[in-house]
Amino acid sequence: MTVPNATAPRTIRVLQLLAMLDNGGVEKWVVDLCEQGPTEGLAMDIAVVHEVYGLFAKRARDLGIPIFHCAASENPFRFVRNLRRLLREHGPYDAIHCHIHAYSGFAVLAAWLEGVRARVVHSHNVVRNSSKSLVRRAYAVIARGLIGTFATAGMGPSTASTEDLLGRGWRKDRRWRVLRCGIDLAPFRAPVPATSSRAAFGIPAGALVLGSVGRLTEEKNSEFLVDVLAAVLERAPDAYLLLIGEGALRGRLAAKAREGGFGERLLLPGVRPDVAAILRNVVDVFVFPSPPPPRGNEALPIAVVEAQAAGLATVISDGITTEAIVVPELVTQIPEAAGARRWAEAVLDRARRRDPELAGRALAIVEQSDFNCARTLQTLAKLYAGEPAG
Repeated sequence: MTVPNATAPRTIRVLQLLAMLDNGGVEKWVVDLCEQGPTEGLAMDIAVVHEVYGLFAKRARDLGIPIFHCAASENPFRFVRNLRRLLREHGPYDAIHCHIHAYSGFAVLAAWLEGVRARVVHSHNVVRNSSKSLVRRAYAVIARGLIGTFATAGMGPSTASTEDLLGRGWRKDRRWRVLRCGIDLAPFRAPVPATSSRAAFGIPAGALVLGSVGRLTEEKNSEFLVDVLAAVLERAPDAYLLLIGEGALRGRLAAKAREGGFGERLLLPGVRPDVAAILRNVVDVFVFPSPPPPRGNEALPIAVVEAQAAGLATVISDGITTEAIVVPELVTQIPEAAGARRWAEAVLDRARRRDPELAGRALAIVEQSDFNCARTLQTLAKLYAGEPAG
């Protein structure tokens, strides 16, 4: 007869609530959390407001992570009804973790009504909405009021993103905190496959390769990257630009490079599952020019931290919080408005000053920081269990 182990910890069930499960950094981060959750006794499901799926939805399904659809509505209280039904049908859940900015207020209300003990809200943007619409302002007041009333914990990866959702006085409330989106560092130690090599992209061995990761959109300043490539090519004719990601500007970027006479130097491989390997084995200088708000909305881009974990020389804009700088010796920060030539100079300067010894130490520095996913997961496990996380 087998005697149950009375001391075995109980598995904590968590529902991760996202706007969609497409191809962004937040989506990748949440799937990484779900995959590693069992190490902390966590079993996680995912729910999406919009049925928009991409690479990370496929990865979640391959990992056996359940994905549910909880339809939103112009009437948010219909969303509350839908979410309550989902929580009843697929629960019981011990915790809900909401990644839908202010709309999370209605989610934590639904979770409270269904008796979910831990109700966590997470800000991933710096929206700074200054809408003069009376309806939008009323919505913001109501949603944030619900967060203040029903959330048991709240956070953002940076000071600005935490303040954006939780208010300027967030430090006075013990429920709120800055919590870094720690990254999975295992891919930065794994062997690099041949599919993640320069040869696989048709890049000559001695070429200078600029790289970036993110959606190809206006708020990421993707078109400016093509301008930077053009300026770099004036002084380094062997240069390439590798943009990993998808988005509405893909066609415009390709056309701009063709019109400039360097179409073959802009590589657009789409969304890739092997970002860490490509950063380590293909890219020389990582470039990330997202503009400051209101044109940009970066909270703390995970890709910038990944570039440092890969040991890459990195050039970022003033639209990126300095909280993203983990290895300062690797990073140059300049104004986004400085222009393509100034950015090209910074890129070429960084390329000349590459330090193999520092690159080799960078991963260990990130591992010891709050950007290590293991640390983030430990903190979240305490919050999900209703314990103080320090």
